[in-house]
Amino acid sequence: MPAPTTPGKIFLADQRGLVETSEFRRYCTFSFGLFQHAHKQPLGALLALNEELLAGGATVALPVAEAAHVLLLPITGVVEVLLPSGDPLPVETEQLQVLTLPAGSALRLQNPFPHDIIRILHVWLRAAEASAVAIGPLAAFSAGTLANRLALLLPASPTLPVTVSLGRFAGRHEVEYVVPPGRLFFAFVLAGAFEAEGRLLHESDGLALWDAPAPVELEALSNDALLLVLAVAH
Repeated sequence: MPAPTTPGKIFLADQRGLVETSEFRRYCTFSFGLFQHAHKQPLGALLALNEELLAGGATVALPVAEAAHVLLLPITGVVEVLLPSGDPLPVETEQLQVLTLPAGSALRLQNPFPHDIIRILHVWLRAAEASAVAIGPLAAFSAGTLANRLALLLPASPTLPVTVSLGRFAGRHEVEYVVPPGRLFFAFVLAGAFEAEGRLLHESDGLALWDAPAPVELEALSNDALLLVLAVAH
């Protein structure tokens, strides 16, 4: 493996913050809520990235300290967003839902299954001031659309400070990712292992690259390796 030459930082899975109760277990890549760490502060517009395990029938309320866009990506099961009206908004696997939340509100997530644990990724990004909860784009995908490629789920938008790509790869498959100008590269491994610009990444590891080369070279090191890539505004 060549030595890394691009400035960056690895966020190791086993160094994430852990907040848990009888109803949820939350792994925090960055400072979030009760977990605060001097060396895990926001990266540009990327405020937080959390992996949440929610017990059967449980509901969790996440306070919104500042206006934020939240990307919800269920890994297993279905999660319901409880809207201010009280109505549930279901988000399923193979879907990515964007929400915009005003400061002082709360994101309420519910597990509709009485006995099964669900696993969710929620990514928080800085937003312009919002006056009410807004339901943003919903991106749907399938295993076929992710096969051995980084599928663009959320393209560039004047209202969102991020583009989002997701891919599932066979072992030793290589892919190149072109970082849009003026954006920070952040990758998170949802399953398997990858090599990215001379750095070894395992499941639930994250990697931030500053001044990323064009393109960033990625290689899957296991079968069914699943990678989320964000291009984040500074």
